[in-house]
Amino acid sequence: MDPKLTALSDVLERVDGRLLDPENAAHVWPTGFPLLDEELGGGLREGTLNLLAGAQGEGKTTFALQVARSCAGSGRPVIFLSFELEAESLLQKIISSEAAEASTSSMPLSVRQVRAAFEGSDGVAGGLPERLGEHADGVAALTAVSDYASRLHIHRSTTTQTTLDVIAAAVKDVVALHGVPPLVVVDYLQKVRAPEHLTEEEQVTHVTERLKDLSIEFECPVIAISASDRAGLEPGTRMRARNMRGSTSLAYEADVVLILSNKADVVARHHLVYGANNGEHFKGWSVVTVEKNRSGRTGGEVEFRKHFECGRFVPEGQVVAEKLVDERVFTE
Repeated sequence: MDPKLTALSDVLERVDGRLLDPENAAHVWPTGFPLLDEELGGGLREGTLNLLAGAQGEGKTTFALQVARSCAGSGRPVIFLSFELEAESLLQKIISSEAAEASTSSMPLSVRQVRAAFEGSDGVAGGLPERLGEHADGVAALTAVSDYASRLHIHRSTTTQTTLDVIAAAVKDVVALHGVPPLVVVDYLQKVRAPEHLTEEEQVTHVTERLKDLSIEFECPVIAISASDRAGLEPGTRMRARNMRGSTSLAYEADVVLILSNKADVVARHHLVYGANNGEHFKGWSVVTVEKNRSGRTGGEVEFRKHFECGRFVPEGQVVAEKLVDERVFTE
């Protein structure tokens, strides 16, 4: 019998067994952002393709890395395919983020300070424990990361070598190592190597469809960061799902589409003109818009404070109270 053919009686039995066995819980990966999980119906689901898009410099990699760190910290394996940053740079962000999470100091360990320790330019002798020990929460952060470091795998990806087959092989390796499917993060989708005879839009379609297939095959969630087309970056335009490069296939195949926006760019003008500090404080917040969600409500908008000097967003966010618009507003 075709292994892809499933009788509903088998589905009922599988669900019943899962509910009766706490160790075999429903396969939902919390993101580490509680309000976002509420919007998504609990988190990221197995067999789903989740797209994360936004303007350049808005923190897409930071956001995805924070989700990866949270999943690994909860005991789940993760594979992070990085076309942008090497493993050491990502680890520096993670350590700083971990320190900031536990810190009560007004000056938590920054990414810059962690980088200096990694590069040996901090004027301190010894290894990482000695160098990070010079900072509050440095050793605690290193210890916390060490607890889940074996579950968070970084794949140094390149546009010339990293094909979909390479990605699938890497996921298989992680499954073989841990015995369970991982969260897969692709940073970012448009850099995955596709057949060269295809047009750019056809390449994006090909990659998107195969990443969706991969999520189904391995029963895992895939987060793919997506680049914007030129129109989505134009002044006066708020990025939407239609502005993702190859938007037709992206919007159709994706189960979840999240758009990350600078709040100051998308809040209605009257909030900027009449609000405190003339809207300056909005620049410290990013809005996550749930543009598509097959497992729950669409259109939710939640916001998180940026803490980029420590490589993170503050995970305790809030629902957007102000009116948002589709036109970016610039003030002197």
